Amino acid sequence: MKLQRTIVRNTLARLRRWLAAGNLLLALMLCLAAALSLRNAREGDEDAARLTAENLSTSMSSEVASELRLIDNALATVAERYAKTAREADRADVLSQMVAEQRVLLKHVSAVRVVDATGDVVSDGVGADGAPTAVIHLGDRSYFERARARDATVVSEPLLSRLTGVWCIVVARRLINADGGFDGVVLTEVSSEHFAEHFAGMALGRSGAMSMRMNDNFLLVARHSASEPRAVKGLGEGTVSAALRENIQRNAAQGWYVTSTALDKVERITAYHRVAGYPFTVLAGLSTDEYLGAWHRQVAEVCVLVALMILLVGVASVLLYRGQKQEHHGRLAADRTAREQALMLENDLVGMVRLKSRVILWDNKALARILGYGPGELRGRSMRDLYLDQATFDHIGRAGYGALRGGQRFRTQVQMRRKDGGVLWIDLSGMLVSEEESLWMLMDIDALKQSEEKAYGMAFRDALTGLPNRRLFEEKLADAQATALRTEAGIAVCYLDLDGFKPVNDRHGHEAGDEVLRTVGARLQQTLRANDIVARLGGDEFAIVLAARGDAGSARTVIHRCLSEIERPIEVAGGHRVTVSASIGIVLARGSCDMAAVMRGADDAMYAAKRAGKGRIQIGSTVPPAAASSVATLSTPPPMTVPRPLLVA
Repeated sequence: MKLQRTIVRNTLARLRRWLAAGNLLLALMLCLAAALSLRNAREGDEDAARLTAENLSTSMSSEVASELRLIDNALATVAERYAKTAREADRADVLSQMVAEQRVLLKHVSAVRVVDATGDVVSDGVGADGAPTAVIHLGDRSYFERARARDATVVSEPLLSRLTGVWCIVVARRLINADGGFDGVVLTEVSSEHFAEHFAGMALGRSGAMSMRMNDNFLLVARHSASEPRAVKGLGEGTVSAALRENIQRNAAQGWYVTSTALDKVERITAYHRVAGYPFTVLAGLSTDEYLGAWHRQVAEVCVLVALMILLVGVASVLLYRGQKQEHHGRLAADRTAREQALMLENDLVGMVRLKSRVILWDNKALARILGYGPGELRGRSMRDLYLDQATFDHIGRAGYGALRGGQRFRTQVQMRRKDGGVLWIDLSGMLVSEEESLWMLMDIDALKQSEEKAYGMAFRDALTGLPNRRLFEEKLADAQATALRTEAGIAVCYLDLDGFKPVNDRHGHEAGDEVLRTVGARLQQTLRANDIVARLGGDEFAIVLAARGDAGSARTVIHRCLSEIERPIEVAGGHRVTVSASIGIVLARGSCDMAAVMRGADDAMYAAKRAGKGRIQIGSTVPPAAASSVATLSTPPPMTVPRPLLVA
């Protein structure tokens, strides 16, 4: 006996060592495989982002080159025709005609301008007959001197235009007359905003950016960032990252790198591509947070998965060791198996019940807890006691047992009654144990059902303010009219449009605008009675229904209080305090009047208030009652109810 115990002890010791070594080796292999997989996935995401950035920069550089080439050809045409005009008296007319013709073709430039030999603008396409609207001297510009010195198109560095006051580049070509003399320069201006608008049309993501810089000194010509779409920060400056300078030195034509952008400190993968034939480079950058976002989630998932696998293998090893350890004693193994079965049957989540002729033979504690019964209270009772009605009980019997006897799986959702009389939703599934007995599993899904109903109800609420939306407002308005008919009381329908809301949006951003809308909605709810209705119809427009307010005086008093509440200062993000007002139109309605006409009248009154100076209350004409057969309710379908599934089990 002692020898046997020693053999068992030694065997178990060897098993422990093998299991420990195997678990360690498996953990190392899993970690290595996960690391290799994640590295490959990251490289794949980086390659995809790089390829996308390269495609964006290449595509945009081609587009920029095409536009500049079009300008180049137009200016060359003007210069060539001018040079062929022999008579000096005809040159001005020919030049004016050619400039007008090319201006029609060059939709993307500010103007086609002519500068004389002294550097003064003699035609800018703005004044009468193309004459300049002001005396502008451009002779001191470097591009003017370069254009004078060479018979080719020259392109300027980014500069602030003396003609338009905006950032731009100038494309210029000299004018040589038939006698070989220098008569000036014909030029165009292409604004930085024009390029930025092109960049905005590219798929850059939420934090991407695209820019164009000079080749030699990196001066910024134009830039678009999704986070700062109209910013002019950095234009005309040459501040760039060291990574860009290093890559340009290695390959000036095209390349890519990953670094934080000098202007906004956002890390991006950036690809650059030179504009063929012109001194510019287009750069397209995609945020690493965006293109590696999926990879970061994958890292978390893989780490959790590897940890779970290691944990599961460890647990399995422990179970194996315990099984081997207890194998010499059958009773212990049998007890362990019985305990495991008991744990499954006596879980706290899934209710189980065994039936014979639809009478409960056995139930677990989870079922008793779900239905509110004590231990053993359900045994011997008919399942009919748990169903809401006889029809449902009979339907379950036919459909459920019919499916099970046909070898099919059966599962449904049904409402059942708790011991305390409460009703809850149950996910019900069953299986046959024998000809007479069956085993059923019941899961409490009442919270899920309530969540579904809540989500459906949200379809009738404005997501920002929580107020009724247009559809729910129209239904409530119809209800208010019906109530008014029964009580012979009038109602007042009001349309409200905020004044000064757009400047808040423009100055402080959409988040501030959203805060203003939420605050206005909350103040209106607090000011009105419980039986009044306030809704947001969209944008900065609200609607109000005042119940039992058939006279103009009381309606004006209530709405004046609402206007006073709206005009109180509102604190938005950043500690700023803003104020808005409102233009409000009121229409009184009595009897079975046309509600569509009432709403139109309130809308017209609101616009009349706005035209009168804003921040005003305008009472429109009372809508007369309509004939009973022609009462027009709003063209809205009847209110929807939350659908309940047809009980099939």
